[in-house]
Amino acid sequence: MEIRQIIRDVRRNAVVAIAAFVLCVLVGAAAAFLPAKKYTASTLVAVQPVNIPSGAGPQVIPIVTPQLPEEVTSQANVDALRASVPTPYRGIGASITSTADPGSFIVTIEATSANATAASKYANAAAKRLIAIQPTPGTSGYQLKQIVAAVPPTKPANPRLPLLLGTAAFGVILGVFAAMWSAGIRRRLNRVNEVKERIGAPVLGEIPRVSMPGPRPAELFVKHSEPLAMEAFQELRSNLLISLPPGASAAIAVTSCDPGEGKTSVATNIAWALAAQDRHVTAIDCDLRKPALHTQMGVPFGPGVTSRRTEDALAHASRTPNPHLDVIPAGIIDRHPSDIVSAHLPLLIEELRARNETTVIDCPPLVGVAETVLIAAMVDLVIVVVDARRFNPERLQQCLLRLEGANANVSIVLNRVRFNRQRRDGAYGYGHFRRSETPPSAPAANGAPVRSRNQRAAVERSGPRVLRPQPDEADTPAGTATSAMTALPDEPERSGYWRH
Repeated sequence: MEIRQIIRDVRRNAVVAIAAFVLCVLVGAAAAFLPAKKYTASTLVAVQPVNIPSGAGPQVIPIVTPQLPEEVTSQANVDALRASVPTPYRGIGASITSTADPGSFIVTIEATSANATAASKYANAAAKRLIAIQPTPGTSGYQLKQIVAAVPPTKPANPRLPLLLGTAAFGVILGVFAAMWSAGIRRRLNRVNEVKERIGAPVLGEIPRVSMPGPRPAELFVKHSEPLAMEAFQELRSNLLISLPPGASAAIAVTSCDPGEGKTSVATNIAWALAAQDRHVTAIDCDLRKPALHTQMGVPFGPGVTSRRTEDALAHASRTPNPHLDVIPAGIIDRHPSDIVSAHLPLLIEELRARNETTVIDCPPLVGVAETVLIAAMVDLVIVVVDARRFNPERLQQCLLRLEGANANVSIVLNRVRFNRQRRDGAYGYGHFRRSETPPSAPAANGAPVRSRNQRAAVERSGPRVLRPQPDEADTPAGTATSAMTALPDEPERSGYWRH
C-alpha cells in the first residue's frame, strides 16, 4: 500500500484514529497509575572455596551453586526469614526471587515490596538465611559470603513514564491501523466508489448477495424467488442498453479475474433480462475448459462452439423457456480452446450480427487462460464480474491492463454486494415488484366489486367515502334506497398482474 493512500485513509477516518489512540493511552495510564508502586532491592552472595585436606572444595562449587536459588525461594526458608525481619516491616510482606551465575558463582537475591526499606530488609534476611542453612565449610569445602548488602531503592521498579511513553507510541500505531481498518470496512460497504477512485472503470451494476448460490434465470424472472436480485439485473439491463451502440445487434462478453466470482450466473441473467424485451438474444458458452452455461439455462449439453461449421453451431442452439433466448453450448473440445475461439467465434458473431441478434458470451476468467483476451477484441463490450467479498484492486488493475491491450470497452459489475437496509427495502418505500397470483377483482352480481379481506381493510383505512346527492324519493325506482345522501363504492383496486 502506498504512503499517500495511508495518509488519505487516516485523514478520512481521523475520528477512529484519535479514538484508538485515546483508548490506548487511557489503558496505559490505568496500568501505570492504578497499581501500587513496587520497589526491588537486591543483594549478592558469593560461593567461595575452602581448602580442606581432601581438596574437594573447588570441585563441589559448580555443583552446589545452581541449587542455591531453589533453597532461597523454598516456602520453608521464606517463612523462616520473615521471623528475622524487623517487626514494622514484617506485615508489609515481599516476594523473593533468586538467580545464580554458574560462571562467577554469585547468587543474586531480590526482594520486591511496596515499601523500599522493607524490600531491603527482606533481601538481607534472605541472604543471611541462605548462609545460615549451609553446612560447615570444613566439611563441605565451600562457604557463602554476602559481598553486597541490599539498600533501600530510590526509584520504583514499575516506573510510570516509560509505560506512558510506550503506550502513547503504541497508540499512534494502533490509530493508524484502526483508520486503515475503518477505511477498508467503508470500501467493502461501497465498492462502487472504491472502483471509481482506485481503478477508474465504470460500474454498470451491483448484484446483491442471495440465499441460493448462482441463481438461475428461471428462479429470478419466472418464480421471483429473489426480487432484489431481479431488480438489480433489470437495472443492469437498462445501463447496458445505454452503454451499447445503437441498434439491436451487439456482442457482450462476460468474464472475471478469478474463478468463482459468479460470471456465468451474471451472463445467464443478463441474457435473460435482455431477451425479456422481445429482443432476440443468443448466449454462447465460450468457457470451453469448464462449461456451465447450459446448466444455468437448463438446456442439454451437446455440440456447439466447437463445431467446425458456423451453420452446425447455430443448428445446435437450444431453446430456453424464454422464447427470445437461445443457447449455444460449448461442445466437445478437440483442440486447444484458444485455437477453437480464434477459428470459429468471429464467424459465429458475424452471422448473429447479420441476423440482428444480441450475443452474450460467457468467457473463461482472465487469469491463467489465453482465449479471453481474444474474445474481448471481438465484442462491443466486456463485462468484468468482481466478487465484492474478495475484491483485490491490484488484481483487477492487472486484468484491466490486459483488456486495455486488446482495445476492449470494459465495464465492471459488482457481484454479491451486501446492501444496507434502505437499499433492500427500497429507497423511496416502493419495494420490489412481484407478480400477482390473483386476477383483477371481478364484479359481484349487483355490480359492486368483490373485495378481499385485505382490500376491504385498505378501503377502511383510506378515509371517508365520497358522498353524492341522490334523486328524490318520488323519482327513485321501487326497491332502491331512499336516503338523500348515499355512500358510493370506491374505485376497484388496480391490482393487475404486477403489484407491490
